[in-house]
Amino acid sequence: MSNLDQFFAEHRRLRDCVAEMTAIARRLDPPCLTELNDARWRFSRTLLRTLTLKDRMVYPRLRLHADPAARAVAERFCQSTAADYAKFAAHTRQFPPDVVVSDWRAYAVAVRLRTAEVLDRLDREERELFPLLDDAPRLASVPFSQGTNWAADAWRIRAMLGMDGADDRAA
Repeated sequence: MSNLDQFFAEHRRLRDCVAEMTAIARRLDPPCLTELNDARWRFSRTLLRTLTLKDRMVYPRLRLHADPAARAVAERFCQSTAADYAKFAAHTRQFPPDVVVSDWRAYAVAVRLRTAEVLDRLDREERELFPLLDDAPRLASVPFSQGTNWAADAWRIRAMLGMDGADDRAA
């Protein structure tokens, strides 16, 4: 596996989730809530896994790159990750399942906007960021290089989507 295969594979998984969400958002009527929440969780889980991978394995390496221009590109992407993710987090808060059901059109428009932004970001990373890894130092995974706990937000999203139903078993 080449240096970049892992990152491109993760992007392919995220692109598949984007395509699924885009197809759902093109519908005139919302799908059943279970189908929608499952798709939303797949997208969210994949996005968060991708962000974690970059946070631990891409940005730390590029911060040590010999070329100052490469370090600057990495820092620009790293900083924009926080802003881009803030949009996504706000989107998930704005559209809990009950709001999606009651205002499908607004949700569908917002999904099409967010997914277009994600695709643009993936294209730019593949074109501008990933090639810089060829000449970057190799490092072991570095936890939370920008201090974001992606897993905590994953739990918030899972709970909002009702992915973990009540457990009827006695504790």
